Amino acid sequence: MFRFRGKDLFSVEDFWQYAYSQLDGMAETIAEFLVAKALGIEKAENVNYWTAYDMAYRNKRIEVKATSYVHPWNKEISKIRTFSIAPTNNSYWENQDAEQKLSRQSEVYVFCLNTNKDIDKRNALAVDDWVFYVVPTFVIDGYCKETPAQKKISLNVVRRLAKEEVSYDRLREAVDETIVLSDSYNMGK
Repeated sequence: MFRFRGKDLFSVEDFWQYAYSQLDGMAETIAEFLVAKALGIEKAENVNYWTAYDMAYRNKRIEVKATSYVHPWNKEISKIRTFSIAPTNNSYWENQDAEQKLSRQSEVYVFCLNTNKDIDKRNALAVDDWVFYVVPTFVIDGYCKETPAQKKISLNVVRRLAKEEVSYDRLREAVDETIVLSDSYNMGK
């Protein structure tokens, strides 16, 4: 309970309900939470501070991106579903030269799509409403070869680049397979 001049004013629960009870507006954070839980990660690196990637798993950097068919600010089905893949420089995180070449900082991307199309029945934490596409970063970089600074990628392109669409219960296995693929690619470079 927070107090002001000796009087109880409000609790942490009051604040939580005010600020965060609308989970639909937190799709990216919820997707990161779901991926972390699927991978057995208790707390991702980006939870308390800004990082170049969302979480580390098996010594690999994982980037998580999310989109959905409906959003709380628009009750109609969205016609465009995209994900951010903008390259960055990691000088902020590693004190490197600010002129460093831009690149994607992870080895693996997990693209998350909430498939529920009924905003009134949506539960952002219902894992059955989510599908996942796991793509090694080198595949994204290959797709963006002509435009390496590309900042967004469509759901349709992600579907083509991903090996398969996976459900929550297969997510860890898909990430493990993608890490093996990424390691093989990097050893052959």
